[in-house]
Amino acid sequence: MATFAVDSSKQQMIGTGVVEPVMEWVEVDGKRRPGDNQARHADTGMPLWAVECVYRSEEWGRASTVSEKVSVGAMSQPTVQPFRPVTFEGLVVSVRVDRRTNSVSCSWSAESIAGADEAKKSAA
Repeated sequence: MATFAVDSSKQQMIGTGVVEPVMEWVEVDGKRRPGDNQARHADTGMPLWAVECVYRSEEWGRASTVSEKVSVGAMSQPTVQPFRPVTFEGLVVSVRVDRRTNSVSCSWSAESIAGADEAKKSAA
């Protein structure tokens, strides 16, 4: 798997407004599935949240819209306005090829949402 840093100011991500907890994966009867506990960031210990975003992608000269979830650590659930740009701090994407289907899959994560603390203060 290859991991790349992404300049969030140049890769525009549009939030859908959907934010949900990332759940830990557990093994039950030899199969992995989401468990009942919220996952935490390995380095910071912060609860992880999946922020659904859409972005424009181009593959082999063909443009398309892609929907992905960006995993972000935060003490409380982030608020994302529907269909507004979201700027992430420390945005990275991990890319791998699924050998069964020969398709590329991406996994996005970020340290935080830029301006999230200021947005909470102004809402209070």
